[in-house]
Amino acid sequence: MIKMSPPARSLIFGVVFFLFLSIFSFSTTNAHSCTEGFLSEAKRRNLVVTFCKRYQESNGVEIAMKLKEKPRRLDIMVGAMLEEGTGWLAWGLNPGPEARMVGTQALIGIKNKSNLLWDTYNITTYTKFGCQLLPSPIDLNISNFNFSYIDYLQYHVIKATIVLDPLKYDVSRLNHVWQVGVDVDAVGKEPKMHAKALRNYDSTETINLMTGKGRGNRVHTSNLIRQVHGVLNIIGWGTLLPIGVLIARNFREYPLPCSGWKSYHISCQSVGYIVGSAGWAVGIWLGKASKYYSFPKHGIFGICIFTFATLQMLFLKLKPDDESKCRDYRNMFHHVLGYSLLVVSCINIVKGLRIMYLDENYWVPAYFGVAGCLAFIFLVFEIVSWFNFLCDKFQLRVLCDKDTANDKANSKKVSRDDGKVQPSDTPKNN
Repeated sequence: MIKMSPPARSLIFGVVFFLFLSIFSFSTTNAHSCTEGFLSEAKRRNLVVTFCKRYQESNGVEIAMKLKEKPRRLDIMVGAMLEEGTGWLAWGLNPGPEARMVGTQALIGIKNKSNLLWDTYNITTYTKFGCQLLPSPIDLNISNFNFSYIDYLQYHVIKATIVLDPLKYDVSRLNHVWQVGVDVDAVGKEPKMHAKALRNYDSTETINLMTGKGRGNRVHTSNLIRQVHGVLNIIGWGTLLPIGVLIARNFREYPLPCSGWKSYHISCQSVGYIVGSAGWAVGIWLGKASKYYSFPKHGIFGICIFTFATLQMLFLKLKPDDESKCRDYRNMFHHVLGYSLLVVSCINIVKGLRIMYLDENYWVPAYFGVAGCLAFIFLVFEIVSWFNFLCDKFQLRVLCDKDTANDKANSKKVSRDDGKVQPSDTPKNN
């Protein structure tokens, strides 16, 4: 019998507290200085830049701008990698009160299979609803507009000169929007819908051309809050709950019986529920605060997870007596709901990581590493448990001759101690 002296509850709370504190060490920077190659190319094209930024977490787009204050002339160069056979790159200004897609006066360069095209587009509400986006006049005074490919950088680049209307565009608070997409129509004049990930929805900023500083929308810059949401859910739903299931499954009888398994199971599940619920609450807030986009499937899965977990916690109090006929049904429902919760949690965590578009970094590999370790441990315990179960149930000679021989020897010893004469002990007549 395995006996663990340290209280599981204190240990789990300590680990979770440490991991919770580590959340705030993540970097939340979205914009970085642009690469040396892009900056050199901008200077080669006579852009003595006011500022130059690379938006690493927003499709990796790089933007260089040069402002001449008196004529209010803005020279821009926007570059990004279009790695597929077709694609498009867009940049524009929004004269409205905030940086957003609808209302943007856009310059779009399109890469099709045969050549490069570029034109102006007015992004309206109909575009958001899926209507065709075709070339149209825009309310910007544009010159020197072109779209080209820089071979040594492997960048497609939009370059243009814009004269800003002082009544519509404030250089100290300029709303600009950028975007990258893959699909275009057969003719090549219509860019199709971009991907629906946060890296696409985050492609907006309000900049001060006088200082070169920019800020995103309030929700768009909440990378730390998104990471808190993700880490809490991974710890709560994706780690502690599966550990609690492992404890209940493998430390009750097979393969490692532990007298305190129940307290450890309840502690693990309770802490997992608290941490996961906190992450779920942060996710609800993020969903409410996102005015222009939503992820309904991810939200529905999250509600299901919270509901399942809450029902599981209620089962701690709603326990029929051992002799009650309802106890078997309650246990069956508890087990089915628990395993369903694990499956839905795993799916939704991966969904959330892909929405944040962090699979190219360390998040998805790290989570798959944690989930893979837990799955491997569960599989090993299952093999050992079934081996022991089959030995005890069917006394399989091939699998456990040694155990069977030991059982017979112990049985014989007990019988002797009881004073019973065994057939093998009967004296033989010579």
